[in-house]
Formats: sequence, C-alpha cells, structure tokens
Amino acid sequence: MNNYKLIIMTDDKQVVLERILQVTRYRGFLINGMTAKVNTGTNIATIELLVSSDRPISLLIDQINKLVDIKSVAVDDSSSQLCSA
Repeated sequence: MNNYKLIIMTDDKQVVLERILQVTRYRGFLINGMTAKVNTGTNIATIELLVSSDRPISLLIDQINKLVDIKSVAVDDSSSQLCSA
C-alpha cells in the first residue's frame, strides 16, 4: 500500500473539509492522519492529509481539484519516509 501526504490550500469554509473527506473515501483512499490550520488574515486554510491506497494518487488529486473553494493540491514527497509503513 502506498502512503501520501497531500497539502491542500482552500478557502476557509466549513463545508470544504467535509467534501474533501467524502471524495477521499469515495475514491478508495484510507485517511491515516490530518491537520488543518487557518490563516485568519487571508481566510485561507491549509490541510495536510495523510492517505494510503494501492490506487494512483492522481485519481484523488484530480477529484479534489474539482471541488469548489480549492486553491491547490500538492503531494509532499519529502514525507515519504515518515509515511512508510
């Protein structure tokens, strides 16, 4: 099983986190951890999502990018040693 750390930048709206979690589950990814921070000055939230799956991560990234209020989605490759199980 492959492990990934996604860095998601989004508008600070309550429903965005619920939509991200729903898409993650629908696409067959397991959520192993999550942190969320909001910059109150810009109202931009940063969500770090640790996920694992045998499926390609591009499937999840493409679907998250389609959600309203998403600014960007990136895979943090520097954490691959941390996420290895």
